[in-house]
Amino acid sequence: MRMTDKTETAARKKKQFVVDEQGTQHELGLKLAEGGEGIVLRIAGDARRLVKVSRWPDADERTQRWRRRIESVRRMPILENRLPIAMPQTLIIKPRAGYVMELMDGLIPLEELLSQAHEAFLKDQGAAGYVASGGLGRRLRLLARLARVLAQLHGLAIAHGDLSPRNVFVSSSPEHSQVWLIDCDNLSYAVRDSNLQLYTPDYGAPEILRRDAGISTYTDIWSFAVMAFQLLTLLHPFKSGEQVDSDSELEEPALRGELPWVDHPEDDSNRAICGMARELVCTPALQALFDRCFRGGLQRPEARPVMAEWAEALEAAAALQVTCSEAAEGCGSTFIWNAGLECPFCGTVHPASSVLRMKHELFAPLQELGEEARPADCWIPTSHEQVVGSQMTELRSSPPGSATYLESGVVASLWIDGNTLVVRPTGERGLWILHQGSKQLMPVERRLSLERQGIWHKLLLGKCDQMHGAWRFKW
Repeated sequence: MRMTDKTETAARKKKQFVVDEQGTQHELGLKLAEGGEGIVLRIAGDARRLVKVSRWPDADERTQRWRRRIESVRRMPILENRLPIAMPQTLIIKPRAGYVMELMDGLIPLEELLSQAHEAFLKDQGAAGYVASGGLGRRLRLLARLARVLAQLHGLAIAHGDLSPRNVFVSSSPEHSQVWLIDCDNLSYAVRDSNLQLYTPDYGAPEILRRDAGISTYTDIWSFAVMAFQLLTLLHPFKSGEQVDSDSELEEPALRGELPWVDHPEDDSNRAICGMARELVCTPALQALFDRCFRGGLQRPEARPVMAEWAEALEAAAALQVTCSEAAEGCGSTFIWNAGLECPFCGTVHPASSVLRMKHELFAPLQELGEEARPADCWIPTSHEQVVGSQMTELRSSPPGSATYLESGVVASLWIDGNTLVVRPTGERGLWILHQGSKQLMPVERRLSLERQGIWHKLLLGKCDQMHGAWRFKW
């Protein structure tokens, strides 16, 4: 039965529409976020696009300033540098200023991962929510990817300006680590300072809250560090401390930097007593970066670790992940390698033969080391490591945790199959193996299967007449 005109009109009034500069009408869907200047909403029936509209009427001077800033952002070198930032596709002209932006399929706000884990924690479900939302490995990979994107953005002298879990979108599937940024209207050429003082509550840098400075790459670093600490530990680095818990009026002073951060090594007055144990979810390198940011960088923004440092530490941590296999009655999460191979999330102990830890070295020819050098001096240990398990692991020409890791080519794939370590070269560059007790390098030109014998091996990415990287392991 057809509705009357009056009923149709009433039904249509419940829906909200915007019109873009090309005359296309978009029906507004679910509201995703609301900031100081605009509201982000989904487009009904369109999973790949979002709309952001101004909070104020079109004639308002604040809206006009915002519109001019969007026009400026459209000229920034984002698309040509292939940065995953949702740029304005088309401008909204009715009923008020805004723009349409496009995302990849299958993305959700980072806020959803945080909420899922927090709710489980509050319900006394322990780490269940942490594991269900992808576990530690997924968190490290997502953060590493985000850090690389921000490092590239900062390399263009551009600050994002308003980072928060609401405007960082990530893959909904735990198997993928895609990251996209929205709220591009806050992008600004602001390496050190700007006139913009925008922030999302809980994520704004203290100098912005104190109104000492505007957004910059330094404030991006602060916001990123807060998100990273929350995602890994389920704690806010300042609000989750005992002082703030016992007196909510201290929340604002804490966010302005007037209280110590929850893991301050010398001042435990605002220590946190809950959350994930740091040693379980953060490597020592990551713990050091958090301390530099939240202690040294509290009053001195320039002391905060730059985004490349975060990316390298996160990539190094991701390379140390051991999968707690569900086939072995594990929880399916990952954990940082430990000597006992015990999963801290479920207590499952894995056999030594199921995991291989490889240590990176540099080889330098003897003639390049000086007259007093000995053959043993040719092998120079680095701090880089790589863990290999039953799932295929890529070995690159640069080790994880190095500046050129992601840019380097994949030289081999490795995995463990029962008592056999499989090495499959890609042909990207030469690969050789040296066995304990032998001085002869053997080329690895096709798939190689090594039976477990408990002896040392080295995989070399070059011959002994040139400097190259190598991986040392016992198998």
